[in-house]
Amino acid sequence: MERFKRLIERGLLTVSALFLLSASAAAQSVVVDGVGADERAALIDASRTAVEQVAGTFIDSRTLVENAAVKLDQIYTKAQGFVTGTEILAKEQQGGFVHLRARIDVDTSPDAQLMNNLSMIMMLNDPRIAVAVREAGGSHDRAAESALDSKLLELGFSHVVASERTAGLDLSGLGSASSRTAAGQSLGADYLVLGSVESQATDISLPDGEDGSYRKTQLKSGRARLTVNVIRAATGEVVGTFTTAAKGVGTSEAMARSKAVEKASAKAAERLEEKFRHLGSEAGTHEW
Repeated sequence: MERFKRLIERGLLTVSALFLLSASAAAQSVVVDGVGADERAALIDASRTAVEQVAGTFIDSRTLVENAAVKLDQIYTKAQGFVTGTEILAKEQQGGFVHLRARIDVDTSPDAQLMNNLSMIMMLNDPRIAVAVREAGGSHDRAAESALDSKLLELGFSHVVASERTAGLDLSGLGSASSRTAAGQSLGADYLVLGSVESQATDISLPDGEDGSYRKTQLKSGRARLTVNVIRAATGEVVGTFTTAAKGVGTSEAMARSKAVEKASAKAAERLEEKFRHLGSEAGTHEW
């Protein structure tokens, strides 16, 4: 009976963590429980619980978007990145697992990544986003699409349309606002991220002797240019656009182009983050 009582008390304390104000205005401290195969795993579990508690408080205390159903799993999986300090208060081995209680400091400064991500997602009401990038020949560029999808998921957006659904999208027929709106409706998307990529590869030659001649090597130099438009699906309006370019080197033309596209896509992913943060800021301004 006493053991059962302790388990009940532990569960209640885990669910309703004790919130404490940190001495620093840039962090909030919570006391939570964590369980794991070892101390590190238990501390990771406690960190996730702490971030969930702080994020939940932030959402509940702000009426930024009515009835916003924000799914934050992608944010919580990176919980340790938002933790500025930990203190283990108690620890015990039980049933082959480490159980601990810790005080976790979560970064809540106005410009903290956690707060920025939460604000952006809530301001936009965690929209459904579809990404599609086409190559010069009209087919989908999966590598570029994957890079942009991954960035959106990393930011915490939980309604990124699966690539299997966008695969059937005819990217060559989206030149008008009405066609983009129709595409958004077919995918159930609030925003479309439409890109087009061009790539090419050339031989790499090196000086050969003193006569000014060049010797062709087995390496190829690739170049890629990726243009992205962010579309508000309801109206078909372009609300953001940017272009990135990059170079790559490979032992074949295909490899060189692929390396260049990969780098251009990585740059585009960062620019995409900027665009959605800007859209979130605009939505917040209009909200107030």
